[in-house]
Amino acid sequence: MSSITFQQALHGSPNEKGEYIASLRFMHPNLEKVLSEVERHMIPSAGLSLTVVVGPAGVGKSTFAGLETEMLLKLYDAEIRENPGVIPVVLSSIDAADGKEINWQLFYQHLLDDLHTLSPDVPAQRDGEPVDVVKSYRVTFQKALFNRKVRHVLLDEAVHLTDSRTEPLQYGNLLKSLANRGSMNLLLVGAYGSERLVRASGQLARRTSVVHFPRYLANQDDFDAFTQFIKDLAKELPLPFEVDLGKYVETLFDAHLGIPGYAVKTLVRSVIACAYEGCNSWKDEYVWNALPSRAEYETIATETLEGEENIKPYLSSATPITYPSEAELLAGISARQARALGDAARGFRR
Repeated sequence: MSSITFQQALHGSPNEKGEYIASLRFMHPNLEKVLSEVERHMIPSAGLSLTVVVGPAGVGKSTFAGLETEMLLKLYDAEIRENPGVIPVVLSSIDAADGKEINWQLFYQHLLDDLHTLSPDVPAQRDGEPVDVVKSYRVTFQKALFNRKVRHVLLDEAVHLTDSRTEPLQYGNLLKSLANRGSMNLLLVGAYGSERLVRASGQLARRTSVVHFPRYLANQDDFDAFTQFIKDLAKELPLPFEVDLGKYVETLFDAHLGIPGYAVKTLVRSVIACAYEGCNSWKDEYVWNALPSRAEYETIATETLEGEENIKPYLSSATPITYPSEAELLAGISARQARALGDAARGFRR
């Protein structure tokens, strides 16, 4: 969250006003539902609990991760006061791999930094043999988990794992590091596509629960919830006059597909535009000029609709699920093997 207060933003620069608005957090029904569902999944057990929260860009996943971290830390308030060296909850972010391998050394280094633990000084060789640097970092991370008494690890931007070419074995190594701590909760937060982590291996599939963080849909209850979110935001705009955002709600809902955080970005741009003109009065054009372009809307809408369809097989259901038969699964395996052989043969001919 931003360290800028309302008064500082009110009298501050246009960018400070934007930073303040972007840092605001408001509880709303979909966020509350996700927090509640995740709480049910993150039940202490003898092994590792793994939950993946997935939703469209701008729905508030990073806000959720921050709130969840704060809520979990409150559970250990007494323990932390008694022993300031304890870090029961750690929130970190996964760097993009740009379609390549995840940099696991950097990944563990970030976690060690978040756990206030020095990274190992690993030589390139030992006794004439190359050293497994990633393993050294992973072992140091395992020790840090024990020393800091970590119970919850939250990783934002989890889609970078599934978008990379990293082998599932590496995910397995991470899981082993966490499982060795006994009762441990791993919470991954990411855009659509993060749910594919379930298909990486049977080990991951049986340990993983997928929670959908949805947008607000085109029905009255959802529209009312979105409207209340915008009204709550309007009360906090760091401007010397009140702005009636109510008249823009329908446009904001449609232009941003009912995605709260996405709409906030438009309002941030609107307030910044107003501030650059001196904050003398509010103009409709501040909002109109900040709305997504048609190309942007079509791109995000397509990604969102595809994501909503693709995630369905990964979600639990209140009604019985129809599972494929063994024969159907075997037919699918054979088809994939045939495609792989065909791709290999075409590559050989080239």
